[in-house]
Amino acid sequence: MASVVDLRSDFIARPSEAMLDAAARAARGPLFFGLREDPWQCKLEERMAELIGCEDALIFPTCTMANTVAVLLSSQPGERLLVQPKAHMLLSEAGAAAALAGVIAEVVTAQSADESADSVLPPISAWREAMSAAADAQRSRVALCALENTHNRGGGLPLPAAATRAIADLAHGFAARAHLDGARLFQAAAAMGVPLATLASGFDTVSVSLNKAFGAPVAAVLGASRSDIARALILRQRLGGGMRPVGPACAATLAGLDDLSHLSAVQGLARRLAEGLQALGLSVVAPLNISSLVFVRASDGLGAAELVQRCAAHGVLALQMDTQHVRFALYRGVTNADIDQALAAASTAIATG
Repeated sequence: MASVVDLRSDFIARPSEAMLDAAARAARGPLFFGLREDPWQCKLEERMAELIGCEDALIFPTCTMANTVAVLLSSQPGERLLVQPKAHMLLSEAGAAAALAGVIAEVVTAQSADESADSVLPPISAWREAMSAAADAQRSRVALCALENTHNRGGGLPLPAAATRAIADLAHGFAARAHLDGARLFQAAAAMGVPLATLASGFDTVSVSLNKAFGAPVAAVLGASRSDIARALILRQRLGGGMRPVGPACAATLAGLDDLSHLSAVQGLARRLAEGLQALGLSVVAPLNISSLVFVRASDGLGAAELVQRCAAHGVLALQMDTQHVRFALYRGVTNADIDQALAAASTAIATG
């Protein structure tokens, strides 16, 4: 049997040799105790703040924790948080915003009959409608609007900067704040050919995953103003996220930031996989807007669970997202041979009676 091709998640991307070498060099140097004392950490946070286009940044053990701290920075218990349909913050963070920040998450959906309620990014009119009702003794105010780019459960689609900036500006007009869950912001920026800072523009806080982009040992950062990051440092410690020592991990992550050429290669492989799956007769979600995730919609003849099981039987692991969708996640280290094996497994899965 051929080796297993694991396309369940981009979490499993491995660090490059340059990253491993950088970690080894840093590990031979001094280690530091303070929460922001390590020079490698300082360099990484400065680099990410520059890339995001904000005053400061803070490393986090997970992007979920970074998102939770962003909510805590922006809201009081009982206030409202607006999110897109199927948002990661709503469905994949164990209710952290409600449990830890006490906010009420509300899904923004399209308003008119000719707009899909499951839109990856509902139109600005829908966000305006959700924010327009004045707060009173019975209805709490909207404290925060959160957007996700790329949108994982929406097909892994990158969201254009003009649209997301317009929603952030709208939130500010209603005295609310705006957070960008940029877990795959590197992939979105590469797909659109724009800098990270362009997609982050207008947001008060921005979280970015680093492990998903290139297998970095520092999983995430939160970018914001200096005053927000000063508060975030306390909140991160309160949640148990103070990591020490971090020098080797930060050095490796910095080395990874020096080479992001793999992002375009990964997107090329994702497009090839999407085109191949379509040619087999499978329905690919938004095939013209592929970044690094490929979503297949289940059919009457082949359900999501069965497709995952049949592919696994032929050495290709994919992730069932719900009863209707299967996700294939691509990352640095996936090869053309892996795509060949994935397409062969899918073909056999379809042909199996």
